[in-house]
Amino acid sequence: MLNPPIIIIIILSLLSSLPSPSSSFNLTQFPTDDPSHFYTVASSECHSLGFDTEIDTHSPVTLFVLDDAAFANAASAGYKELPVANKYFIWQCHMISGFFTTSFLTQNAKVWHSQSTVGTEIIGDNKFMLNIIVFPNGSVEVSNTVVRAIVTRNIVNENPIAIYGVSEVLLPRDLPQIPSHGSVTIAAAATTTLWDVFTVLVFFIVLCI
Repeated sequence: MLNPPIIIIIILSLLSSLPSPSSSFNLTQFPTDDPSHFYTVASSECHSLGFDTEIDTHSPVTLFVLDDAAFANAASAGYKELPVANKYFIWQCHMISGFFTTSFLTQNAKVWHSQSTVGTEIIGDNKFMLNIIVFPNGSVEVSNTVVRAIVTRNIVNENPIAIYGVSEVLLPRDLPQIPSHGSVTIAAAATTTLWDVFTVLVFFIVLCI
């Protein structure tokens, strides 16, 4: 039987591992405030699509944000003429459900090159995934089956949010039929974490009885 003080320490450790609240996090403000001023279009686009208001910033998420030059290139590739639902989905294809710090991003890419995006979670069948590669010089490339982009900078690295700048819009070759901008709740990761903590707590309580 475990001693009560040990159980309390375990409980406090589990609770401290949960993502800290970030209700004051402003998704569109960080790209705007970036000293490079390369992300003004991305910030405006994110806000106009309503993408910023539908992300649960209490849950781990990594977002690859396009710089202004990337948007200029994407306009010629047809992004500008796309319906709002398709643009929204493309943003979801630039997002990973997980907090990828700079070190974790590079280390993880050396082992697992393919990462599911939120777009993958919506469509399934391992579609709309991102390939992440680290080159010997340390630069990081993210790509889909059509477009390759270089990670140019780390804009935000505040648990549980990571935002990176990329040099190209990862525009898929074919877009799915989207009746409305389909979305998944990014809070699912946090919900799972809370449930895991609850399960462990119940386990320790049973041990003490």
